Amino acid sequence: MGYKIGTLSPRDVLRAYALIERAMPGVDLEQWTALTATTLLCRCWFIVKDSMGYIRGIAYVAVRGDGDLRRQVEVPLFVSVSLVDNRQVLGLLFSAVRNFAIKEKCRTIHIWTALPPDWSVLTGFLERGPWDHGLICGVDDDVPLDYPILPVKM
Repeated sequence: MGYKIGTLSPRDVLRAYALIERAMPGVDLEQWTALTATTLLCRCWFIVKDSMGYIRGIAYVAVRGDGDLRRQVEVPLFVSVSLVDNRQVLGLLFSAVRNFAIKEKCRTIHIWTALPPDWSVLTGFLERGPWDHGLICGVDDDVPLDYPILPVKM
């Protein structure tokens, strides 16, 4: 099946909400539209769509840290819902995250192990987000997509 990766567009905001409300049950539609209200906010969301236009994967990204050695891409939400091509969807999402990290001059990517407990974490996670769990990899690392994400201490 053919997939397309890109950033969230205003016309896909409501389609993506069907996935978001399953991944983060505490997010209501008003909160979701606030998180995606502008083009700049939508650029933080990567989505994978199948050939029928259904959203099969979504990831949220942001940069945390200062200086060349401390800048890191944070990925608090990284979800695939494809039953058939899960690895392909995850691969497309990870490639988009990696390209974002390179463009932002980050050396590492931090994929959180657990989904944020509620929508407010996504609006303030740069200050309060966890530093002590998840998968942390360099932008040049090869990450096997079937490898379970294990907690790590930083």
